[in-house]
Amino acid sequence: MTRQNECCQPAGRCTAVVRALLFATLFLIAGGSTLLVAQPKKKQVKPAPANPQTGVQADAPGVSSATLLEVGREKFSVAQIADAYKSKANRGGKTFSQLSRDSALDFINLYANFRLKVQAALDEGIDKRPEVIADLRTNRMQLAVPPAPNVGYLLERKLVDPAIQRIFKRRDEELLLSVIYVAMRPNDPADTLRAYNRALTILQRVKNGADFAEMAHDSSDDPATKDAGGRLPSYITGGLILPVLEDAAYETRAGTIYPGLVRVPAGFVVLKVLDRSPRVKIHGAHILVMTPASDTDPNSDAHKKAEAALKRIRAGEDFATVAREMSDDKTSGANGGDFMSYYTRSLGFEARNAKLEPEIESALYHLKDGEVSDLVRTQKFGYHILKRLDSRKITFDEEKDALRQIYKQRLMGDDRTVFVHGVVDRHGLKINPATFDQVLAAVNQNATTADTAWAAGIGNGLRGETMFEYGGVKYSVGAWIDSMRARPDLRAAALSRKGVRDAIYTLFEQTAMIDEAKNLEQEYPEFASLMQEFRDGILIFNLEDEMIWKKMNQGYTEEKGRAFYEAHKGKYLTQPKYALTEIFLYKDDDVKPAYQKALAGSVPFDTLATQLTERAGYRERNGHWGLNTAKNSDIVAQVLKLKPSLKAGDILEPFSYQGGWSIVRVDSIEAPRQMTFDEAKTEVQGDFVDDLQTQLTHDWVSQLRAKYHVRIDEKVLSAAVAGN
Repeated sequence: MTRQNECCQPAGRCTAVVRALLFATLFLIAGGSTLLVAQPKKKQVKPAPANPQTGVQADAPGVSSATLLEVGREKFSVAQIADAYKSKANRGGKTFSQLSRDSALDFINLYANFRLKVQAALDEGIDKRPEVIADLRTNRMQLAVPPAPNVGYLLERKLVDPAIQRIFKRRDEELLLSVIYVAMRPNDPADTLRAYNRALTILQRVKNGADFAEMAHDSSDDPATKDAGGRLPSYITGGLILPVLEDAAYETRAGTIYPGLVRVPAGFVVLKVLDRSPRVKIHGAHILVMTPASDTDPNSDAHKKAEAALKRIRAGEDFATVAREMSDDKTSGANGGDFMSYYTRSLGFEARNAKLEPEIESALYHLKDGEVSDLVRTQKFGYHILKRLDSRKITFDEEKDALRQIYKQRLMGDDRTVFVHGVVDRHGLKINPATFDQVLAAVNQNATTADTAWAAGIGNGLRGETMFEYGGVKYSVGAWIDSMRARPDLRAAALSRKGVRDAIYTLFEQTAMIDEAKNLEQEYPEFASLMQEFRDGILIFNLEDEMIWKKMNQGYTEEKGRAFYEAHKGKYLTQPKYALTEIFLYKDDDVKPAYQKALAGSVPFDTLATQLTERAGYRERNGHWGLNTAKNSDIVAQVLKLKPSLKAGDILEPFSYQGGWSIVRVDSIEAPRQMTFDEAKTEVQGDFVDDLQTQLTHDWVSQLRAKYHVRIDEKVLSAAVAGN
């Protein structure tokens, strides 16, 4: 048995209520809640030789700001070089300060070459070329404000970052909720009113003292929670349920009822907060003595065994030792009872998608660090002895990536709309309310623009009226109709009041967002650095195209290729080829007799292959595969894996292959030979171009180093890196 089915249950089982009406409406994440939390980190004791932000040795005062590299007009401090190494190099977990002196010099010289090329491109005026300016503008837009539904830098910083901070602040607590759900048909005004009045009556009754659990049992439309008195099956925390319900819950004190009704997409909720507790992650362990639910005898063998284990622990024996000897949960028992993961009531285990049984969870949270529980009985498994090993608060760094993912995938939609509409308003959208209302009166508000005749009711007079203006430019109703028909994303827009209004904002969203992002470089140095990297990359690409790539394309001729081939002829050899014959069998029982006959040699191998092989089409070929290289024949590659040094006449032991068994004889081997120029032409051309690129790059960089000053401060380098 695994620990999951011995002491805990899959999170999906804990939240089976998700499948019911209430949780289909309320919960945004069904089941797998472990995605919300980072994996537990092992504690490590290690020195801190470098600043984690700069990668510069912490015990070298003033080194971080010292100039390490000069390239032409530019100077770079140790911190800047360390940042460049952090962002550009394949670091293998090392910071710049942890490099050996030689490795640090290699990187500095590579970086110097990079900066030389950038300066050369600037001096050539490549940044002033119209196509480069357009390329940069396109890249900036894609990075800052890509078209919806993509999330660019602007929204990440101004919308997503504050939102995940708010969610994490709420995650200081875990809440246990109870609800009474009143369902409705959202598109039926009469039924919506009926549901509202019914929910309001229930709210008044529980406010006046009616038992909430009884009311939930009798009146809730959610079959999954009503039998539990409306109680949700687990604690919640920030980012797990619909924002409107979460907002109401966090505004309510423990033991009290939210004063109003909570409107959710398909109904109304009466909400009570049963508990609010600090959210901590607990690392626990247990000892399990399994017994059936029907066993309630205090004198049973299982109960006696559990009592004996507890007695040993109370007498001072090590919990882990007793767990290894006595726990029926063999998985955790082998680890001294350790659950091997931190746990929270709202999210479950960090390391796997599972939650503890309610009795175990409750007992664990009532212990203090280091304490051991009395016997805890679960109907599903038996007797448990729990130990709370340690606990701690959750940090923002642990959860920020998961929170970002949750927010962007499940919670961002409405916030984005509000944010974008605010941006469009600030940049000058003004809707003419009178004309807007006339347009609504002239269309079928239950239809969409997918109906080709949707605008037929809008007369010529109304089409000439100003419907809205943006940035001082007025747009008529006719112009709006033309835009709706021209934009693919608006060809099925709703013609309700909200749909038409949203469509107008959509027309100007991208323009307004681009205007909003104009000052990102000044607001966010990180964005300025990203754009600098884009610019430098585009400049170098364009300059290298002229200095390297075009020359390479023009550099190869067949005459030069032949000369290159003659100078390097020894490297152009054919691959060895192998002629194989195979007996292929499906039945295990047939393999050994066939192999023994092949080894005996009384019947020629080819004859055996003709008689026995079961590979389609190969009896007619006497089992022959022909002459092939490992590159173009999988069976040759497999044979070489089994026996790299083959000889003609070898008969290999049977091996599993392609759903059956293969017995293979090596018929002959064609040794590598010198390739002719025509055979090697493709390889020769590739090698020639590679050599030419290397030479052109070397010559160009040498010219740049002669033109521009490059200096590395050896003394500063010695102070900056650990390996001298």
